[in-house]
Amino acid sequence: MAYVELVAQKGKIEADIQGEKILFKSSGVESDAGHWPTEYVLAALGSCFSGTVFAYAKNKNYPLEKVAIKMKGELGSAPSRIQKIDMAVELIGNLTLEEKERIIKTGERACTVMNTLRNGVEDLQARLL
Repeated sequence: MAYVELVAQKGKIEADIQGEKILFKSSGVESDAGHWPTEYVLAALGSCFSGTVFAYAKNKNYPLEKVAIKMKGELGSAPSRIQKIDMAVELIGNLTLEEKERIIKTGERACTVMNTLRNGVEDLQARLL
């Protein structure tokens, strides 16, 4: 299970993840510190995908040394969202093209964040405390 606490006030949005404070930007609170939430969505996707492909490569004894990903998210409206994500993935190691393709396919199938973004969340709602 994932758990995050977040506090937002004028000029600052701060998330607490296992005691680590992370700052976010938002035009709604006029904050300059941190990064945009959409950047964190991309970073979460990239880190989940990377970890997934490393686990698969290790399990298959593939000589994967490094994963480099360049990501771009295009914003959409009505409703506000990331409409399109482009992931350019470079797999570094002494790998055949077939091994690289298997690694990518497994990452696409097994990455939790990618599956969440593709299929949505079954139950998501804001409630008052």
